Amino acid sequence: MEYIAPWMPMPTATTNTYFIVIDDIWDTTAWEIIKFALLDNNLGSRVITTTRLHQVATKTGDVYKLEPLPHNLSEELFYKILSDGKGKCPYDQPSEVSKKFLQKCAGVPLAIIAIASLLRDKPMENWSTLYSSIGFGNGDNKDIDDMRRILMFSYDDLPYHLRPCLLHLSIFPEDALIMKDTLIWMWVAEGFVHEEPGIGLFEIGERYFNDLVNRSMLLPVERKQDNAIDACRVHDMVLDIICLLSKEQNFVTILDSNGKYSSSQSKARRLAVQTRDEEQHNHLVNKSMPKLRSCYASMCHISMMPSLSCFQVLRVLDMKNCKFLENCHLEHLGKSHLLRYLSLENTNISELPKDIGDLKFLQTLDLRNCKIKGLPQSTSLLRKLKCLRVGSDLWCNHRIEHIDIEAPNWIGNLTSLEELSLKISGEFSTFVEGLGKLTELRVLDCHLRGGLDDRSKKTFVGSVCKLKKIQILHLEGLYGWSELEADTYWAGYKPPRGLRDLSMSSTFSRLPAWINSSQLPNLSKLKLDLYHFEEPDVVNLGGLPKLCDMGSLWIDSYIEFPDGAFPKLRYCAIHAPFWFLPGSMRSLECITFRFRTMWYMRDAVIDFDFISTLVNLPSLRWVFANIDCHGARASDVEKMEAAVRQAIDNHPNHPTLDLDMSGDPRFHDDDDNRVRQEPDPEQKNQDQSHEGQASDSSKADQMPDDEREANDVDVDAAEKCSVLDVHPSGPVSCLSFGMSAPPPARTTATGVGSSAQAINEKEEEEEESQADRQEEPAAEEHQEAEDGSAETTPPETLHTVVATSLAESSEAAAATPAPPVPARPRWRPWACFSCLKSGSSSSH
Repeated sequence: MEYIAPWMPMPTATTNTYFIVIDDIWDTTAWEIIKFALLDNNLGSRVITTTRLHQVATKTGDVYKLEPLPHNLSEELFYKILSDGKGKCPYDQPSEVSKKFLQKCAGVPLAIIAIASLLRDKPMENWSTLYSSIGFGNGDNKDIDDMRRILMFSYDDLPYHLRPCLLHLSIFPEDALIMKDTLIWMWVAEGFVHEEPGIGLFEIGERYFNDLVNRSMLLPVERKQDNAIDACRVHDMVLDIICLLSKEQNFVTILDSNGKYSSSQSKARRLAVQTRDEEQHNHLVNKSMPKLRSCYASMCHISMMPSLSCFQVLRVLDMKNCKFLENCHLEHLGKSHLLRYLSLENTNISELPKDIGDLKFLQTLDLRNCKIKGLPQSTSLLRKLKCLRVGSDLWCNHRIEHIDIEAPNWIGNLTSLEELSLKISGEFSTFVEGLGKLTELRVLDCHLRGGLDDRSKKTFVGSVCKLKKIQILHLEGLYGWSELEADTYWAGYKPPRGLRDLSMSSTFSRLPAWINSSQLPNLSKLKLDLYHFEEPDVVNLGGLPKLCDMGSLWIDSYIEFPDGAFPKLRYCAIHAPFWFLPGSMRSLECITFRFRTMWYMRDAVIDFDFISTLVNLPSLRWVFANIDCHGARASDVEKMEAAVRQAIDNHPNHPTLDLDMSGDPRFHDDDDNRVRQEPDPEQKNQDQSHEGQASDSSKADQMPDDEREANDVDVDAAEKCSVLDVHPSGPVSCLSFGMSAPPPARTTATGVGSSAQAINEKEEEEEESQADRQEEPAAEEHQEAEDGSAETTPPETLHTVVATSLAESSEAAAATPAPPVPARPRWRPWACFSCLKSGSSSSH
């Protein structure tokens, strides 16, 4: 009950209705506590509870007895399990014994699944014998008795090497989400996984895990992106059985929420603390457990735990999320010489004891989301370490705080490592060299906070090339690499054929040649940044036979996906305009895309037909769209939003749309003229992102009219430009930005300043020499601007818009030679214009 009380809100007046589902209530006391927090405001709110006990159901309200599955649905489920999802009887005709099994299952889904999973690998001629050996109950609670008999028979049918793995799951509380990798490393440390020649222990443990899933003893939790199983849960009925068996066999001792042990604590071999109530600490602190091999104290209060010196034969210590765990509590850690698994994840530990190197048998060290900034030198002595996880991204004071460790220069000594996850900073030269010695690595998740010099970059790539067993490769923090460096250094990389997951933060100019179906036949997940994506790249990438998840594909060009491309892709995150042809991405269920509206405005492209091609994705179910409004006109943002919503409405599946907008439009439509919306100077503290602009506006208000007019910027003449935000350290001398398509001809607004008029005249008289234009007097230009009658027609291509410094007078501006027109650079998502100051240029 201590899990319920803290988060239940007190009754308060409300005008809202609510709908709540509470699953699996075991006693009336729990219901009374929950009921107290549910306000009856007579607004039609509803609460649904589920329970296995009729007496509890009658206390909660009207009782609806869930009917069993009808025979046709029971039969469909039964044969679906038997035939691996095909839903048809795998035999010529159903046998009589299968009908008997269905009859005994009585329409209970769990019983049907358990029986079908059991029979799937058995010859049909043996089914009658199996049916006779199970036996079925006839007591007061016949359904549950029969269910338990079925599950017990499923347990008895397990191979001996799987039974301890299943019983071990009793350490987890009900409905717990169990991460697959963590569970397998626990099995390895417990000694449940038996070595086989030429196969790593983790891979063998993964096979055990899959066997339990296939036998329906575990409920798999799949990722939506690629259907990969990365976690599991245990069904309540299965958990009841394995807890009962664990108690009978003294396999696991459980300290539950009532402060009671499930078996004798003096004989405990494995202890699972499943309570957070620190008042029950006497049950542990004063107890002697000389035979304790494993202690699972996740999320408990540290005051409940005895000193580590009491555990002489400890092999597993899991203190994940342990409250108030401090460095002093690890004082005797080095004396646990047999320790194989240590997890201090998400605790306040900031330093490991120096005698950590005495743990010669340690296999797993999990230090994620701790406050540790460095590992002791003695860590290099852990020669049997197979899994090392360290580095933190903590949420603190409404922001993410990165806590990295100093790059360990001894990493090359840990030659048994199979999984390495690090967030590191500092000097990398020795680290990247030692990385190449870890030839047993199966998983490398490395985040470098800081840059690499040229020599270290080459060494780093060379070390990665030596990892022939790598299956998951995540390389983050490589943003300092130029396109040329990324293309050059990684050109010779020959990935192992077993690579399944690849993520790299360095940006390539083109898709690397080694990303193709012949070299990466097993690649299922890819995250990559590219500047160009052309037809051969689409063929190579779209031909990967197992690619299911393509995340955060940053591309600086339109992409056309042809018929037959990406046959298995289920999730795609893309940041570029796309065009889906009929027949492309037939399996795609979820797409995430981000549009920066001003990207599509820069070339006067105002139609969004490419969004309508979403209709060609037949399996689409979810669309997550982000529209970046920064620097765009409000009308264009509205057009893009309307195009997205229209595409969703037109799709036959009517996929779920999650539409998010970021940034504020900086332009608005004003009758026939579109002008820049300048912020009020009094609001400059409220909008720090435009502080420089507001400051300039304030200064301009204090200037004489003639000087203020001389420094006006003709944004109207550049109506197709999408952004005009500049924040230099000093006054702006020149602002330029390029366009590739001409804006429509129109009339210049009355009162345009002399600089803008000079620009328009310069563009109308392109054939005149630059020297002649520089000699035009500023006073004459100013007089023409005051007349307000001049009409200008922009030339075929608008090249430059120039705004003179606020510190200059109109006469000085007229005398200043016009700066040379800069060549338009290749488009970058983050480089929208150039700010020219004192003759130098820098991208902003």
